[in-house]
Amino acid sequence: MIGRKRRATVGTYVEAPLAPLAPIERVVEEGALIYISSARMAVKNQIIVAALGKHLDYEPGALRDAVRMELDRLADDNDETADRLETTAAGTAEHESTLDEQLVLQKREDQRRRPRVLRMIAEHLRELALSAGEVESLVEQARAQAVDEMFHAINTRLAHGAVEADADYAAGRERRISDFVAFDLLGAEEPAAPAAPAERPARRSKRTRD
Repeated sequence: MIGRKRRATVGTYVEAPLAPLAPIERVVEEGALIYISSARMAVKNQIIVAALGKHLDYEPGALRDAVRMELDRLADDNDETADRLETTAAGTAEHESTLDEQLVLQKREDQRRRPRVLRMIAEHLRELALSAGEVESLVEQARAQAVDEMFHAINTRLAHGAVEADADYAAGRERRISDFVAFDLLGAEEPAAPAAPAERPARRSKRTRD
């Protein structure tokens, strides 16, 4: 018929081949990185709350303990999840009857090895908690991230607020800059207040001589 467009031939749809499951070692490595990041974030938040909310000093020893506790807690969570998966009846997965046979087999294999993956992640997290070097590295990373976030928050607040200088602002500017550079935002002692200027002796009034 005149005016009718012919449809383009796009061929026959062919389903893409099923990608194999990733090696279990890679799954463990990538999963552990997620939990390590979670532990680092928890300690970072602890530093921020302590410094800005509670005005507590920066205690490296306490933060190292916090890292170890968080890694152990995450390891325990993985073990508990693995136990729960192992005690759950396998059964037939939901909607399996509508899936391709190869996909069903892959899903079952993934579910079968999941408890093992979780236990291997838990073991890795506990090894990190026992490593002084790894714990120290996580503390330093958390501290650096906390400092970055606090400075970003301070800069944002300053950018959105106008500050009116009083009459003595310019005179004390250099002193304030020096104090700010010397002050450790993570808990160092505050700079000592400047000593009060010594009182000058009272001037005697001059008497006019006859």
